[in-house]
Amino acid sequence: MKKAVGFISGTYLYLLLAKSIFAATESIPISLVPPQGSIPTIPIQQIPQFLVTLLFVFGIITAVVFLIYGGIKWILSGGDKTKVESARGHIVAAIIGLVIVAAAFFIINIAFTILTGKAFEFGKLCIPTLENPNCK
Repeated sequence: MKKAVGFISGTYLYLLLAKSIFAATESIPISLVPPQGSIPTIPIQQIPQFLVTLLFVFGIITAVVFLIYGGIKWILSGGDKTKVESARGHIVAAIIGLVIVAAAFFIINIAFTILTGKAFEFGKLCIPTLENPNCK
């Protein structure tokens, strides 16, 4: 225990007292003041695209976190059959979730290709409006 405390405190002191080294040789001015002018507005066409992208990202992150959680549970199960089965269930559910998210992306891609003639791309989704019916 004394060795661990000595190692941790020595590492902490080394990192605390180490000199910072930066790659840039000259300072770059950073302005935290927003540019003057009008407040930027988000077109209504970008809201559905943002929501779809947000849902895909949330689904993927949730599935990966669930997969890691199942792996940690498996490692910490200690050979107990019920804990191993529980961890295996978490891992299988996470993999199924990733497959469902990937399948949803491909289904949306096919639907947009059929309906609009162009594939769904993150950041380039355009919903037709009366002013811009062809999304050009």
